[in-house]
Amino acid sequence: MLEVDAIEVRYGNIVALSEVSFRVTEGEIVTLIGANGAGKSTSLRSVSGLLPLSAGSIRFEGESIDRMAPEDIVRKGIAHSPEGRRVFPGLTVAENLELGATPWRKRGDTIDADIDRVYALFPRLKERHKQLAWSMSGGEQQMLAVGRALMGRPRLLLLDEPSLGLAPIIVEQLFEKIASINQLGVTILLVEQNAAMALSVATRAYLIENGRIVLADTTEKMRNHPRVREAYLGA
Repeated sequence: MLEVDAIEVRYGNIVALSEVSFRVTEGEIVTLIGANGAGKSTSLRSVSGLLPLSAGSIRFEGESIDRMAPEDIVRKGIAHSPEGRRVFPGLTVAENLELGATPWRKRGDTIDADIDRVYALFPRLKERHKQLAWSMSGGEQQMLAVGRALMGRPRLLLLDEPSLGLAPIIVEQLFEKIASINQLGVTILLVEQNAAMALSVATRAYLIENGRIVLADTTEKMRNHPRVREAYLGA
């Protein structure tokens, strides 16, 4: 489904990613793990068209997307739930969700069923559909960010650090929802600093350090790899 081949990304003279390659097959949850600043979020921003490549290529369902505008990538079926949630604080829950459905609104499609699906997945959002986003808890805002991304009817969902700043019990609940989203047929590329949680839901994992992929394997083998256990699992 997604093929990222030897990409390089630069911030001025600084090389943020170097020869990064990974694959995501339809139906999988694939995770990129690594320390803060390793290049995980940069990888997602490259896939969603927010950062230009200096080298390499990105293909989605066989089509090159590395020169596409972000809005065109969304229309192809890739949605990005960014780090830090980035909800619109002065808009209500319902208004935030409606913005996520902009491509379908422009086509004149009804979005009622999409909203119902999000509310079924996150009942708390339905309870608070008239509440302004700024007044919600961090966990609720994260639910809203994921729900807004789902309003774009993605085939591939990019999740960037969904557990950031959340209490452990909320993190567990959120990751249960991530697994449920995948079971509904959405392929997921997950960036997550909490390696233990990421490896608990994903099927395959890539370890990125200093802008390079240094390990790639099934999550079971990654959990038992000495490098991963010592540096990222506290074992």
